Amino acid sequence: MSYDGLVMNGIARECNQLLSGARIDKIAQPNKNEIILQLRNQGKSHKLLISALAQEARVQLTTTAPPNPDQPPAFCMVLRKHLEGGRILSFEQQGMDRILYITISAMDEFGDIKPKRLIAEIMGKHSNLILTDPETGRIIDSLKRVTESVNRYRQVLPGLSYLAPPPVHKLPLWQEDEEAIGTRLMTAGASQALDKLILSLYDGIGPLSVQELIYRAGASPVDTPERFGQRDYLRLFQAIQGLGKAIREGAYQGEILLQDGKPKDFSAIALTLYPAEQRQAFSSLNEMLDVFYRNRGAANLFHQEQKNLEQILYREQERCRKKAGLQAESILEGKEAQKWQILGQLLTANHYQIPQGEEALVPDYHDPEGAMVRIPMDPRLSPIENAQAYFRRYQKARQTAKMAQVHYDETMAELAYLDSLAFSLTTVRSPEELAEVRRELGEAGYSKQKPASKRASGGKSRLMAGKTGGGKGNKADKPKAREADPVISKIHYQGFDILYGRNNRQNDYLNMKVAKGGDLWFHAQSIPSAHVILRNPDKKDVPAEAVETAAKLCLWHSQAKSAGRAAIDYTLRQNIWKPKGAKPGMMLYEKFQTIYVTAEEEEIRLLLTAHQA
Repeated sequence: MSYDGLVMNGIARECNQLLSGARIDKIAQPNKNEIILQLRNQGKSHKLLISALAQEARVQLTTTAPPNPDQPPAFCMVLRKHLEGGRILSFEQQGMDRILYITISAMDEFGDIKPKRLIAEIMGKHSNLILTDPETGRIIDSLKRVTESVNRYRQVLPGLSYLAPPPVHKLPLWQEDEEAIGTRLMTAGASQALDKLILSLYDGIGPLSVQELIYRAGASPVDTPERFGQRDYLRLFQAIQGLGKAIREGAYQGEILLQDGKPKDFSAIALTLYPAEQRQAFSSLNEMLDVFYRNRGAANLFHQEQKNLEQILYREQERCRKKAGLQAESILEGKEAQKWQILGQLLTANHYQIPQGEEALVPDYHDPEGAMVRIPMDPRLSPIENAQAYFRRYQKARQTAKMAQVHYDETMAELAYLDSLAFSLTTVRSPEELAEVRRELGEAGYSKQKPASKRASGGKSRLMAGKTGGGKGNKADKPKAREADPVISKIHYQGFDILYGRNNRQNDYLNMKVAKGGDLWFHAQSIPSAHVILRNPDKKDVPAEAVETAAKLCLWHSQAKSAGRAAIDYTLRQNIWKPKGAKPGMMLYEKFQTIYVTAEEEEIRLLLTAHQA
């Protein structure tokens, strides 16, 4: 992320304006990497969040906070002891580095008012929050303790003197000189890319801000100083000078960069290199960060839940594959069991001339040349008893293979169902759609979210309809609240509505509740895909273009999406049916036609944008 020195500078300015003199009412530590100071100033409450989490390290005001643990961590107790009831004096950034000094006036154990200093070091995986005594320069405690075995140059331990991270020795933007800029760039690296040069030379500016600065200068990130002329240096200097002036004046213009409508990155300066529809502007950097990380938190939660469900499905798919492998071996053994029957027949046909012993040598009457066959025998049994043993072995193998075939078919049906669920997870776009997949997993007995009496392994569920207990007023007798109908995606094309489901529940609803006779139904051949319905209530002739468009949508929402081509089967709605006891999303169909289509991302994007219903 782009929490660079510019963002830190803007946050420090805003916090000084809002929080100077604020009283620290409460201190919380919701997790091992975050501290929240609950503040009160001029009749208003504020929450100051300080995070040392590597990917999300920052200082910001927030409107939300995660719940606190029942037992506060040790560092939280230290902060409460030294800071609660104190007042914030100032926020001071060290140069343009991502190091913020928060000076606090608080009462010590003797009742004297003494200064304390919280130092927020926002440095990726090395981020930390350190409480120090500014009068002695010693560390009281820290969020992360750093021993000599971790860092020989700089230990962070209670009682040691605080040593600031080594300075970066970069030039502040506002100190650049028009006459010196060319020499500076050429000396630093005449053939080096411009974005890397600026990042290494100037203080406080991060990669995203560098990209914007280069754009304002009318240059390219891959340009090199050796190819610059006087005019190029002038434009670059003017861009640097303008941004440096804005920093000195605190004239920040916070913006969130959007991708597919979702926050991707943020900046303390306007991102004019991106189109307006990809930018969300804010008057406050604190508000910008609050919106960004709140959305990021929701997205992280969404992806974590998605990953958890994927792991459940992967485990169940592996279980089915192993089971199917064992069942296939039993089936193969059954197919080879014919040899036991033949051996029994040969022993029976020749028993009168076979002595009792460990083996028998008899002619094979199945062989035209009458070759001799050596048959192992149990010496404790007569030839006829050995023949009967071979017949029993044959019958057992046949019966085992027969049952194995039934179970194998059930296992493969379950695996196909699991594959359809796994495919659904790749298409979810909202928490509601994810909840539908999670609910289906619970109802099928694959997760603990909802108990089921039997796994969806091809057999019927043992759940019974009707009452579960006697007596009036039993909760089981009360009708359940009706679930809301799933939201179905739809486009309008050449006078026809084309609808498609993203998961099994949506597909079932689409097939059984929405589609009517005369509508066309589409599904990718032999692979999981969305079920697509082309509505045709007037039973008109459907143009080939409309059929092809529906097929393309089916392709794009199938496992063949990455290949960009597939065979799509389609038929009338009246030619599809759901077998009794079939799992969600499972349909059979007949009297179908097949169309072979290809589709590219840009084509589908334009189709969805131009014809969204």
